[in-house]
Amino acid sequence: MKNILSEVIAFVRFPTDERIDNWSLRKNLKYLLSIFVFELALNVLVVFPILYFLNEIEPLIVEEEIDYKNNTLLGTLIITGVLVPIVEEFIFRYLLRYNKVFSFFVNREKWNIYFKYLVYLSILIFGFIHSSNYSNESVLFYLFLPVIVATQLIGGVFLTFLRVRFNMLTSISSHILWNISLTLLPLFIVFFEKPYFKSLEDYSVQIEYVIYNKKDNQVFKIDSLGSKIYNIDIKEYSINHILDSLNGYKRNKEDYLINIKLSSKKGISLKDVESVLLDYAQSELD
Repeated sequence: MKNILSEVIAFVRFPTDERIDNWSLRKNLKYLLSIFVFELALNVLVVFPILYFLNEIEPLIVEEEIDYKNNTLLGTLIITGVLVPIVEEFIFRYLLRYNKVFSFFVNREKWNIYFKYLVYLSILIFGFIHSSNYSNESVLFYLFLPVIVATQLIGGVFLTFLRVRFNMLTSISSHILWNISLTLLPLFIVFFEKPYFKSLEDYSVQIEYVIYNKKDNQVFKIDSLGSKIYNIDIKEYSINHILDSLNGYKRNKEDYLINIKLSSKKGISLKDVESVLLDYAQSELD
């Protein structure tokens, strides 16, 4: 892996349009998997902790309102995991190899001169265009933007290296592997996460964090009398949606799915329910 990383660093310093020596499928897979392991470790150990810290300063908003229809595991795997990588690789990296068509417009010598600028431009555009994933518009957000899109900038470097040194199929495969891993990783984390539970004199509540919607699995039941709420049973609805529906509260922060069961013998007010949900949201950040 050390030699592979040295090659990547050398490529970043002096990008050249050259295929790797002694190509083989085994060598291809070795580079792809080694880069994936290193990229994952770099993000988990360095980038993600920094983003967690930045999120405390400037909460990052990817989605203010979840689209339930498209928020299924299968749909996310197909669209985000497979289709998006294929489209992005063709947009950002397909042209990063000299070919017969290019020879009609520019000779090889000039191509070699300008190639490094094409590489750097491709990486930067690929990274910073992902800022559109966020809804933030503050000065702090744009100030920290290079760090916020660091995952994409780093990924852009590795994908460009694989595309140039190997081929499009390799960069597409690497991109798909990365996106599918990030799609499945939250499921692994939530599997070990205990539900939020609180039992007081006035009520008891259990809330579970949910990643994806399951088909026809949503439930929204509330038992109330007058201004008092006695039972809540909600499954696979977003916290922002629930707050807005119950009390017209506009949270304007990153949205996510929850399951909530609440019971109260004497009944509690909508304002109390709002406080319960906001306390839970704060506990997720702590």
